[in-house]
Amino acid sequence: MKTLKNILGLGLVALTLTACSDVADEITELTLGRNLSPIDIEAKNVNETTANLQWKAVEGAVSYKIEVFANDSLTFAGTPQQTLTSETNSIALKNLDYDTKYSARVQAISLDPSRDSKFHGVFFRTSAKQFLKNPKEEDIADRSVTLTWEAEEGYDVSTIVIGSITHKITDEEKAAGKATVEGLTPETTYTAYLYYNDKQCGNRSFTTIMDLNGATLVHSGDDFVQIVADAEEGAVLALYGGNYDIPAGGDNEGLSTSLKIEKSITINGIFPTNKPVITGRFELYGSISVSMSNLVLDGQNNATTDQLFNLKDANAQMGTITVKNCEIKGLKVVAGETVSYKGYNKGLFYGNVACSIESVTFEDCYFHDIETDGGDFFDIRKSIIGKVVFKNNTIYNCAANRDLFRYDDVSGATTEFIFENNTIDNVITEDGTTRRLLYIRTPNGSIIWKNNLISNTKAVYTNQAKTPVPTYENNAYFNCTNASIFDDTNDAEAKVYWKGDKNGQKVDDPKYADSANGDFTIGNESVKNLKVGAEKWYK
Repeated sequence: MKTLKNILGLGLVALTLTACSDVADEITELTLGRNLSPIDIEAKNVNETTANLQWKAVEGAVSYKIEVFANDSLTFAGTPQQTLTSETNSIALKNLDYDTKYSARVQAISLDPSRDSKFHGVFFRTSAKQFLKNPKEEDIADRSVTLTWEAEEGYDVSTIVIGSITHKITDEEKAAGKATVEGLTPETTYTAYLYYNDKQCGNRSFTTIMDLNGATLVHSGDDFVQIVADAEEGAVLALYGGNYDIPAGGDNEGLSTSLKIEKSITINGIFPTNKPVITGRFELYGSISVSMSNLVLDGQNNATTDQLFNLKDANAQMGTITVKNCEIKGLKVVAGETVSYKGYNKGLFYGNVACSIESVTFEDCYFHDIETDGGDFFDIRKSIIGKVVFKNNTIYNCAANRDLFRYDDVSGATTEFIFENNTIDNVITEDGTTRRLLYIRTPNGSIIWKNNLISNTKAVYTNQAKTPVPTYENNAYFNCTNASIFDDTNDAEAKVYWKGDKNGQKVDDPKYADSANGDFTIGNESVKNLKVGAEKWYK
């Protein structure tokens, strides 16, 4: 047997003699003065009070000594909280404190104590307790939240921390298991932390609701139509979850039709997780501004087939029309081989009167099953809009045989169009070369088409000479069967197709999670990395 001492003693001479030395002199075993320390130590399945330690077995070890130090980060100072022994290369740690930093170290023990290894350690932290309950809708306000908890006996909760706000829990609040924290900001996402003895014992995230200061609160049982009619100029209506039908009356009882809006108004849903459903459509009169957010606008039971928004006043000089975070839907009806649609059948937005609007914005919205029979999806014929913005929207199963965005030339008016980060799927699916994504005929305007994901369409971009050349940037296309959506260099078709996205990227199947049911989460990593389409689908 050759020892490590022998090896060191031979030095360089051994190297020169190896080739011609006798086989009996070869080194076949290495003996160290002590066992190697355990390696690959891991803490697994760590929860509030337990954890599992495991490590690579050490040859020659008959057992292992484990020392556990609380409130420690691999310093191993002082006396261990627990000292344990295991005859295998793993052990279950119990009776730990929640939300606590721990260091554990392991030593390989031999029959000969002189050969015991040195310690080798690992760091981990136990989970916080979860005494806090998820706040209910009615517990979340615009500037406050009411939190409830159910603590175990012996845990005297002391503090709630939300952002920069520290709320000391009173004896009355402890007894009730409930406290209200003030001073929050409307429409802001927070995480609340509950503490006991400076240790976290619960956390819950929530989002405060819209600013209710000066708002009129509306419930689903109220007369919504009359409330809108009676509202003052600039009123803010805050709607609780529920259904709000715009009745048609007469022989159409039970169906919905139009609601006139003749004053500037804001209509918002209060709770993001329980959006109020407004069934019906809107006709806009006068020099007004309209804002809507956090709603479901449902046209499936309309008594008429008109657009969701219809401009009616030829003399109006309107301000801004803004629709955010809304679901806007019709209804696809399949009966055997026949497919039909109900709701907003003529489209989303219509302007056939000589009014003017400062801007129209649709952002973070979700449009589906709007057939557009007899009109285009966004359809401006005589009106003038200074700026049109479509951003972070999802549009699918719409405008099967019509144009997506129509805007006619009105006396040389200048309009700025911005289409950015939209997911557009299964639109303009019927055969024909006259259906366009951009049926825009105002030569003095500008078009930005950026970060959009287009899939499953037979559309061309445009076939109109008056359409401004769009500024294209980082757009992706899948199964867009008309190649001229990308490229306008084909001379034989030059008179038919213009202004295609020459730099557009043809991509493989985005692998949407469930497009049939409106989930366009991108499963194809190469497409996801392009950061195209509505942001929520690739984040």
